[in-house]
Amino acid sequence: MKEDRNTRLIGWLLSLLLLLAPVVAWAQEPTPTPAPAAAPDPIPLIHMVQSGETLTFIAGQYGVTVAELTALNNLAEADMLYVGQTLVIPGGEGDAVATAYTIQAGDTLTSIAARFATTAAAVAQSNRLVQREPDLTMGETLPLISRTGSALPQLVTGRPYLVQPGETLLMIAAGQGLAPAELAAANGLAWPTIVYPGQRLRLPGDDEYRDLPGGWVDVQVGPLPVRQGNTLAIYVEHLEARGRPSGELAGQTLHFAPYDAGFTALVGLDAFTEPGLYPLTLAGSGSRPWTLFRQNILVESGNYGQQFITIPDELSYLLAPEIRQNEDVFLDSLYTQFREEQLWDGLFQMPVTNSVVTAGYGAARSYNGGSFDIFHTGVDFGGPLGTPIVTPANGEIVYAGELTLRGKTVAVDHGLGVMSAYFHLERIDVAIGDRVAAGDRIGLGGSTGLSTGPHLHWDLRVNGVAVDGRQWLETVFPMNNEQ
Repeated sequence: MKEDRNTRLIGWLLSLLLLLAPVVAWAQEPTPTPAPAAAPDPIPLIHMVQSGETLTFIAGQYGVTVAELTALNNLAEADMLYVGQTLVIPGGEGDAVATAYTIQAGDTLTSIAARFATTAAAVAQSNRLVQREPDLTMGETLPLISRTGSALPQLVTGRPYLVQPGETLLMIAAGQGLAPAELAAANGLAWPTIVYPGQRLRLPGDDEYRDLPGGWVDVQVGPLPVRQGNTLAIYVEHLEARGRPSGELAGQTLHFAPYDAGFTALVGLDAFTEPGLYPLTLAGSGSRPWTLFRQNILVESGNYGQQFITIPDELSYLLAPEIRQNEDVFLDSLYTQFREEQLWDGLFQMPVTNSVVTAGYGAARSYNGGSFDIFHTGVDFGGPLGTPIVTPANGEIVYAGELTLRGKTVAVDHGLGVMSAYFHLERIDVAIGDRVAAGDRIGLGGSTGLSTGPHLHWDLRVNGVAVDGRQWLETVFPMNNEQ
């Protein structure tokens, strides 16, 4: 009986050793010697399309056929070319190009290097960076050597995938029709390897791929660089379509609204925002909390200067602090209203028929020798009494009345937290609740309230923050990944 038990025990131990043998052997294999560094890929020869050029002309210029040119650039012969388009020339070899790149949201040295066909080490060396992957600040510029054949970055394509509980790289590769080693190599992983739930992988795809944390598909912040008085647009997409983003910048809570395939939020940074670094934090939740995104943004000085304003004795009573304070509180109750609907489209237009600016945005102001406690929150346009005042964009009238300091005033809600206001009017031609279109007259210019002569003071507010409206005359807001 005892011998039977010993026999069974020995047999069980032998079976266990046989099962473990491959694992032990694999674990004891010597660490493979890293392959020698591959020679850098040749730099492609790039041609930038000029006005009037055709595929036939370009092919003839380089001694190649149209068929070769279209095949290499994934074009059809009937495709229209556009000025500035870049084409790779078959069989040619280009040169490395020194350029500078403005750091965008989510950029790392590795992702920047991929866009310029170089290495993270080369980018770090060009910028004398000790760390291989330092924290990069949005809005700063990096000098680098591009190996794309031009100063322009190349498109990195793919789509993000988050590993689910219980999945292996083999399972994911099989589901995508890929070889496991190919999928591992595309993500800089050794093969064989173990993946973990929540790990981000890049799968093949035609869309632009952003190397972001967690399930973030896209994070766009612009325009960059950022200065005091600017408006900043933030556009995000996430793998979890049913979730909703949240965030903060410069002490302000971000108000996101659905936009395009994701969400957008607008942020205003007023003239008294201290220049320096401000962390942008993005989070969110759906079926589970989203991975935190955090990156610094550089805010530069607007160099607004100072203004000394002299008020005549008959208007000096309007300088009483309580008058401005009470009026500011009332206007803030309007400016901070948020409507998820965008009412405007495209660029804002001038609110007056003339463009004579008598006082720009942002200068710190001293009245009658007092302290510089406030800045000029808008833009003043000069003009005679009765100058037509128009709304620069579609919106809804949320105030039309007379205030002590600002005189006859109109305020327009354009949606997404954007408000415009018009002060010192002689006459008001609209009423609360009216819908107005870009170019509609809302009143006549005047000199009511605290004013020393006929002019229009035009205010633009983003979630209650006074910004320079002239930026909106040149930049289309909001922005997304197609801009």
